[in-house]
Amino acid sequence: MHPKLTWVVVVGIVVLTAVAGFWAGRVAMLPPDDPLASTAEPVTYEVVEQTIGRSLQFAAVAEWESRPLARSWAPGVVTSVDFEPGATVQSGDVLFTADLRPVVVAEGKVPAFRDMQSGAEGPDVFQLQAMLVELGFLDEEPNEQFDAATDAAVRAWQAALGVEDDGVVRHGDIVFAPELPARVVAAEALKVGAPLSGGEVVVDALAPAPSIVVPLTPEQRDLVPLSGDVLVTYPGGTWQGIIARAAEPLGEGGGILELILEAASGGALCGDECTEWIPPLGRTDFGVEIVVVPETTGPVVPVAAIITDAGGKQTVRLVEGTQVSVEVQASTGGLAVVSGVEPGDVLVLPFTAPDDR
Repeated sequence: MHPKLTWVVVVGIVVLTAVAGFWAGRVAMLPPDDPLASTAEPVTYEVVEQTIGRSLQFAAVAEWESRPLARSWAPGVVTSVDFEPGATVQSGDVLFTADLRPVVVAEGKVPAFRDMQSGAEGPDVFQLQAMLVELGFLDEEPNEQFDAATDAAVRAWQAALGVEDDGVVRHGDIVFAPELPARVVAAEALKVGAPLSGGEVVVDALAPAPSIVVPLTPEQRDLVPLSGDVLVTYPGGTWQGIIARAAEPLGEGGGILELILEAASGGALCGDECTEWIPPLGRTDFGVEIVVVPETTGPVVPVAAIITDAGGKQTVRLVEGTQVSVEVQASTGGLAVVSGVEPGDVLVLPFTAPDDR
């Protein structure tokens, strides 16, 4: 090749290489596409009518609380217990036998403290007479005097019990209880074969209604509202009630909180079915559903669609660009029932940043 031609070819290659490099550099220096400048369609949501709500599941513990009702003041050995736990006893009922002799209960605030027989007088005699009147053995009003009419009534009562009708009411024949009738359970001391030395509590009275509580651990207590509706499931159905109050059990540490359940109108959650489904002794567990967000029906929108301004005003944006004020009625799980929109309205979710119109 001619030397001059060779030089021209070399110069041309250098120039082309420079141009190509300049172009490549320009392309490399261009910024990447902005993803926010995408021309993709905005995310929309069509409002629908729906029911939302939320509940939590726990265990409720039910039991009958009790208090001492009556004491036996005479020594002896318990030879039988003549009532079932939870039975309702009234004046004149046989509670147990001591040394094979029946011991009955009668209403009275003064304890049995002596033998009573003809000539005795006092408030204990009055209580004896009141029992005899209630049982139909005595026709006169109680007067605290162990008179001839009282003596005859006592003998008739003794004969009905199957003991010697000698007219003497022995120290241990009656235990007085301040209030009757009462639902009772045997106290710890009242067991067949147990010795009684005098002064032991023999029967406990059950409370008028059982306690039904939900114990919460420190981790659970922040999840549950301290008032609200509850549904307790038992083998026969469901009891509906409320959380009446909350309390920390005395003597128990660790941050345990007890939610006390009651009927919405007050009183026992289990109503007339308490004695049927809650045994008089021990504790019984039931499943309980605590309503955190009550079921609410209405137009439902995603919580993410709601825009809250600095003044607390809440709005949503319709697909045509209109900003509409809404009020949240209930929310859970990322959804909210609101007023201000209707089913069928189409919203634009705010994070898509639609153009203002």
